[in-house]
Amino acid sequence: MNLSSKYPKEIINLILDLINHRLYIHKKSESSKTRSHFLKIYFQGKDIEKLKLNKIIHKNLKLLPEELNLTPTIIFQRSKTIGSKIFNYKKIVQNVITNNYQVDNINFPTCNCDSSPFVDPNHGHIVTNNLGVIDCKELKSLLMKGPKYREPQNVNWEYFIKHFKTNLTDYLQTRVNEIKSSEISFQSCEKYYNKVLKDIKTSIEKIKKRKRFYRKMRLTIPKIKETLAALQEKYVFVPTDKAGNNIAIICKKFYILQSMKELGIFGNNAANDENKCTYIEVNVPIKRIIKRHCKYTQSKLKCDSIPDKLPYLYWIPKMHKKPVTKQRYIAASGFCSTKPISQMLTKVLKRIDITLKFYSKSFFFQHGINPYWIIKNSTEVFKCVSRFNTKLSCRNIRTYDFSTLYANIPHSSLKKTFTEIINKAFEFSKRKFISVYSRSANWTSKPRRKTVSFNKSQLIRLIHWLIDNIYVTFGDKIFKQKIGIPMGTDCAPFLANLFLWAHEFKWIEEQVKKKKIYLLNKFKACCRYIDDLFLINNDDTMKRVCHQMYPKELILIPDDTDGTATHFLDLSLKIEKGFLSSRIYDKRDVFNFSVVNFPFLSGNIPNRSSYGVFIGELVRYARGCTYIEDFKCKTKNTISKFLKQNFTPKMLKRSWSKFCRSHVLLIQKFGSIILSLIEECF
Repeated sequence: MNLSSKYPKEIINLILDLINHRLYIHKKSESSKTRSHFLKIYFQGKDIEKLKLNKIIHKNLKLLPEELNLTPTIIFQRSKTIGSKIFNYKKIVQNVITNNYQVDNINFPTCNCDSSPFVDPNHGHIVTNNLGVIDCKELKSLLMKGPKYREPQNVNWEYFIKHFKTNLTDYLQTRVNEIKSSEISFQSCEKYYNKVLKDIKTSIEKIKKRKRFYRKMRLTIPKIKETLAALQEKYVFVPTDKAGNNIAIICKKFYILQSMKELGIFGNNAANDENKCTYIEVNVPIKRIIKRHCKYTQSKLKCDSIPDKLPYLYWIPKMHKKPVTKQRYIAASGFCSTKPISQMLTKVLKRIDITLKFYSKSFFFQHGINPYWIIKNSTEVFKCVSRFNTKLSCRNIRTYDFSTLYANIPHSSLKKTFTEIINKAFEFSKRKFISVYSRSANWTSKPRRKTVSFNKSQLIRLIHWLIDNIYVTFGDKIFKQKIGIPMGTDCAPFLANLFLWAHEFKWIEEQVKKKKIYLLNKFKACCRYIDDLFLINNDDTMKRVCHQMYPKELILIPDDTDGTATHFLDLSLKIEKGFLSSRIYDKRDVFNFSVVNFPFLSGNIPNRSSYGVFIGELVRYARGCTYIEDFKCKTKNTISKFLKQNFTPKMLKRSWSKFCRSHVLLIQKFGSIILSLIEECF
């Protein structure tokens, strides 16, 4: 029945709102509370799922003392992906002997790319994600599933029982310790513990009788291992830019020479200008740098251990850039000596970001213009769009992109701007300190003695120190970053966002003082996701004033559309009669190669939880699509891809029903026709 033809839309929306946000409010609060109790289980093989652990663990909860009030949620720890054995860029980069790559060196390496049909004509070397380079069919078929694929394997039940006992004991002991009662001890949980183990062992015996043996893991077969090792001697295996689940294969010689050119080793910098170099070589022993980092970190933070490594520089190919494939350089700093400082600053800058958002809101109430354009995802774009769609008043849209934002900002400008930002944040917070806790940071007037906290001056010096102490290694050489936002650090997105916010706020504040109301009205609908900017009804004013708003080092590039349609993040936006509609956009759809995404159920992953990926995609499509035709098209293509990757129609339909029940408000804009849409997609 079509309710919209019988009742006003406003009444239907009101009833749906009451159902979703009032009727189930108590149920939601209960579920969110219980999910904090996690029991970790190592997912060794698919037979683990047949044990029905969730059922066994929950049906015996009545054997536990009532005071514990446990409702455990099982989390599976996954086995290693094949990427850990395939990717070799770290090993190659760290073992480079740079002197061997001087042209007149007798050890100068050679390659046979000239004779290969996969050679890139623009580079003269193999730079491809065509796995036809690999002759071994078994290895090729495995790599086609992507580096995140996990090979299926048989379960060692003795190993499983041993580790399950340890995990369950740790879980129960932790819960008992949380109660802090002398009447509750681990002994009071032994009845539950023994019954769970008994039921699990019974289930294991049943599984053994109908056991399915998986084939031997292909990367452990000697012939395939030898083939892979031989390929890794000649080529570098790396992820592909914008398509991280696609494996790129690059000539080893070209990969190293291109990195050396970027770093200016032997005077071969791509920019050919020392003043434009991002990195400069330093002749300081690596141990001395790490020792200095550790000493400073220990003086500021209470760290048990500090990594004794520096980041290394590697690159991944932009295979979607044609005709010439470009490179994206990355500083791998997941485990390095500046990591503790960077992690701590991430919490602090997140709190400062929230504070400046409130500061911007107070500015908006006073002057009617919002200087805070930062968004976290595309969902926030709809809030900006909605007020124009209500009045059908959308005239034009435009997106802009900062070219090489991270690499162009001078350190002096970065330090000066963040000094102003921190002063402004402390002034607005009306607090003298910011304290850092395990998961967050917050303002305080009287920090606790054992809590890490910073005043305004200390925080400014800490950020300046991080900016001045970013190093990367390449082979046997060390380089210091002399320009740009500290690459590879946890806090880099916050540094970029707040740096741009400071300049946007400063420009808007100047226009308010000059009372240029007409100019400011052009900037009432702006969204920025780090270096991607989206404006509504700006009438291309940004093109004229961007050089006043941002530093001269930052180049703002507009899109090349007519102003009525554009792409922003994962949305394709279009104006029709003053109404701004949207649909899902994925730039990878037009790549000249097939993009690997979504899990393969043939791999060593739990089947049941993998269907949550499908529901997540449906939620994203429903949010991003204005019209049901676009939603149907994306859903149909996605289902087709899931079916090819061993998902079953029965479970996909069940997941669809779950999506419809859980997101009534989200899909009600499409009408009742959406309930039967799933049948058309198969």
